Amino acid sequence: MPQVRPFRALGYALDRYGTDRIPARVRLPEEPPDHPGRLADLTDLACPPYDVVSPELQRALEARDPHNAVRLELSSAPDPHAAAAATLAAWRGDGTLVTAPEPAFYYYSHARPEAPDDPTVQGIAASVLLEPYGDGVRAHEHTMPGPRADRLALLRATGTQLSPILALYFDRSERYRHVMSRAWSDEWRARDEDGLLHTLAAVEPDDRLAGYLSRQRLFIADGHHRYETALTFQAEVRSDPRLAGAPEGSLGADWIMMVLVNAELEELQIRATHRLVRGVDAAALRDLAYAPDPLFQAVPMAPITLAQRLADDAGETLAFGLVLPDDEGFLLVADVDALNDRMRREPVSTAVQRLDAAALHAAILSDRLGLDPLSEAGGRILYTKEPDDALARVRSGEVQAAFLMRPTRLDQLAAVATAGDVMPQKSTYFYPKLLTGLAFHTLEDE
Repeated sequence: MPQVRPFRALGYALDRYGTDRIPARVRLPEEPPDHPGRLADLTDLACPPYDVVSPELQRALEARDPHNAVRLELSSAPDPHAAAAATLAAWRGDGTLVTAPEPAFYYYSHARPEAPDDPTVQGIAASVLLEPYGDGVRAHEHTMPGPRADRLALLRATGTQLSPILALYFDRSERYRHVMSRAWSDEWRARDEDGLLHTLAAVEPDDRLAGYLSRQRLFIADGHHRYETALTFQAEVRSDPRLAGAPEGSLGADWIMMVLVNAELEELQIRATHRLVRGVDAAALRDLAYAPDPLFQAVPMAPITLAQRLADDAGETLAFGLVLPDDEGFLLVADVDALNDRMRREPVSTAVQRLDAAALHAAILSDRLGLDPLSEAGGRILYTKEPDDALARVRSGEVQAAFLMRPTRLDQLAAVATAGDVMPQKSTYFYPKLLTGLAFHTLEDE
């Protein structure tokens, strides 16, 4: 099982940004304006993680405040990693960022879209001892070399983990309510780009809390690239002969910042990531809809209704939407037996074979369109989170077609990870993303 401990977070200084009055834009419903400790409103300083920051949002965040965390997470400078390291050093030097005097655990909570002022999805930010994927920490998704290389260069330059990994565990015991009921004083809050409230609150370290978390099996939900990057960085640091005898856990590079969420009792939301294709044979695309197919039945359906139909359908039968030019849409519904026969040829677990994304990648993108999703990042396969964006890009001619997906379910994620397997890349999109800037994790040695 993983080792979990409190840590001394690096964060925006409460002496500079904190107040004992709660600013209106981050105040909870019916909450009094006075705060028992200090609270910092970081709405203008926090940012989303790198993988969802568009160039337009990057510029907007930079303009919002000169100390916005995007200058660390995704600098627009010609040498972004060196610039992030210089900025981080400058902010630590001038007191913008300070390290907590004592180790702490941190409650991290965020709101849901239906209640943006009510941060009720809770987790615990902690430092977790790195270990290869196995029984204690499990992955569920493929990663791609480009993002891994980028995050590794940033970690080398800054020596700091800038954004937390989201990890899930599953526990129905009554102990969970006790570990989530501790008092806190200092707090940081921020609203994200969709107006959802996020909060981080420091709680005193507690051996019972550390023991409870260290007994859980962790499933990486969001942050596979950063976790694998941290493992690579740890190996690089420990390759130094001077550190050959360093005990396990004694180096800063041995640890990683995670927010641990009990998926058994918290209401997490997974959204779909849709696939867009370009540069493929047009006749082969149309055959998906109009030619007889032993694997899929194509049911004509207006593109505007496809996404909602898929969102409402959480059934076991594999299905996804196909959007072609001229506003043509089809629901592709699998013939279960025929598709099962096809997917058995894939060198993956049964849990992966039953995923919509796995069937799409193998039986459609590879077999019918000649695409290899693992080698097409940024090329002929593109991704988007928004169905409206997918439809617009087909209509504009930017892409030839869109495949609209159903969200992956939590039970599917757990089944794949438990089988020791991984899903196709971009199979899960946990919403909302954890914010960058509420706390940073420096890799300073013990």
